[in-house]
Amino acid sequence: MGKSLAIILPFLLAGIFTVPPAFGQTDEADRDSEAATTSEPVAGTTKTDTSSATKPLGRPRIGLALGGGGSRGAAHVGVLKVLKEENIPIDLVVGTSIGSVVGGYYAAGTPINQIEQLFINDRFTKEFTPLPYVRVATEPLELMLRVVGYKPYDGLYRGWKFKGYVRKTLSDKNIEQLKMPYGAVVTDVVTGESCRLTSGDIAVAMAASTAVPGLKKPVQIGPRLYCDGGLINNVPVNHAREMGADFVIAVDIDEKLKDMPLDKFRGLGSMARQALKIQLATFDSQNSKTADVYIHPDTTGISLVSFKKSDGQTGIEAGIAAARAAMPELKKKLSTMGIALKPGSNPQ
Repeated sequence: MGKSLAIILPFLLAGIFTVPPAFGQTDEADRDSEAATTSEPVAGTTKTDTSSATKPLGRPRIGLALGGGGSRGAAHVGVLKVLKEENIPIDLVVGTSIGSVVGGYYAAGTPINQIEQLFINDRFTKEFTPLPYVRVATEPLELMLRVVGYKPYDGLYRGWKFKGYVRKTLSDKNIEQLKMPYGAVVTDVVTGESCRLTSGDIAVAMAASTAVPGLKKPVQIGPRLYCDGGLINNVPVNHAREMGADFVIAVDIDEKLKDMPLDKFRGLGSMARQALKIQLATFDSQNSKTADVYIHPDTTGISLVSFKKSDGQTGIEAGIAAARAAMPELKKKLSTMGIALKPGSNPQ
């Protein structure tokens, strides 16, 4: 099952950069609680959150920007482990796609070892893409229903199971109830703006931020329609700044571009996968220049949607290694800003 999806998925994902998402008339099920979530556009604006991020701390405010990358999100957990071990204070978190999921659980105060289980137990993949063969098999039926006037938004999954899982594990929390300011980065399907969801149902916010075009249906919130934030802003450093961060730690979990034999591009789906890598690397390189510290774990070989439990552990270990390598630079920069970190202290 995982192998087949790994072949199909690159075509879907590579296509999102060149094919505009199609959408038609929505049914009421697409609206339900989504209307309770509000968003802030970023492109061309200077609007800042009116949240606890504006309250004085007596020191520079540190923000965490977590990038998208599907199952590679396990690397975020490894980074969080090291930040906790080193007592690095985090005052706000903003995430794109899987970064919004890991960041949302972290902002809710979920212990890191519990977030880790999302990847160790393969829970994220199971909740995100339930029964892929069954869904693909029923797609012809939905196409037939469209002929008679049924026009849901385009995509294989609505994300109901995923939202239900998040609501259950986070006790139906709204973003305003989290322990720190949080933003889920999304893309406005109509305007192409990069926006962040900063209030309302956190399950809806995560569903919108992870709505990969072609794979998951976009999420309507009030009069606006959103899809995966990684479409144009995969490592949301600018959102962290606009939420009030003076210092931004960014985590990029995309695969790094590496030299490889040309024969590698003879395989089915190989060009689509490489095209996606190139496009994401181009977007990410721009964000790397604006972050104060940029952590880039080596996630080579981990699929965007992986059903291999071993990939969860591999990703976590990659995050730990990258965060430890970045720690001397991070501590030095924090020290120059007047933030002294002592072993065993808890500055948060």
